[in-house]
Amino acid sequence: MKHQPAENKHPKQDFQVERIAFFSDAVFAIAITLLVIEFRAPEVTKDTTETDLWHEVLAMKYKLISVLLSFSLIVNYWIRHHTLFKHIHNYNRRIILANMYTLIPIIFFPFTTSFMYESLGVNNKAASIPFRLFLTNNVLAGVMMYYFYWLIMKKYSELSYPMEIEDRKEFEGKLITLTLSFVLVLAISFYSTEYSIWGLLPMGVYNIYNRFTRKKKIQKHA
Repeated sequence: MKHQPAENKHPKQDFQVERIAFFSDAVFAIAITLLVIEFRAPEVTKDTTETDLWHEVLAMKYKLISVLLSFSLIVNYWIRHHTLFKHIHNYNRRIILANMYTLIPIIFFPFTTSFMYESLGVNNKAASIPFRLFLTNNVLAGVMMYYFYWLIMKKYSELSYPMEIEDRKEFEGKLITLTLSFVLVLAISFYSTEYSIWGLLPMGVYNIYNRFTRKKKIQKHA
């Protein structure tokens, strides 16, 4: 694996790589923060009763589920992004642009999330459109993340420190399975939104298999 000699290293090279990482972290943090902006507390007036308030709180269940789901997904993509930046020691224009492309789906999460939870329980027929937009958002996030990973680890491998083979397999396996699962959910949703959740089955099977093999390896080395 070729790496840039220390004597040819630009004095600000490490700092510039950190700048890209810090900028990206800020985008992820802002996206997470924006998720809760529309998550407003029920309005309480002099005439509001406990029963009315509980009804309003319970009506927010779709918002809560959607926000928590999007939060976990954004964190999931950030962890993968963070993992990649542990290996990057240099960059070029294409890597910078790829990093920006990776952030585009992330900044749309607050919009697609709010669009989805505002339609759930209100108009189930029309809710399929925001639901599919949310799924498309995730598919694009996975595709862009894999493209970024491919550039760093394969196309311009000289600009990063190598990733262990096992770590690379796990990174690729989880990301590809997650993305394909969302593609499957999206495809099934055109047939039946109700049964589209079954599209997540490959991800569930992969996670069970991954845990089983990991446990087996631990027992083998114990």
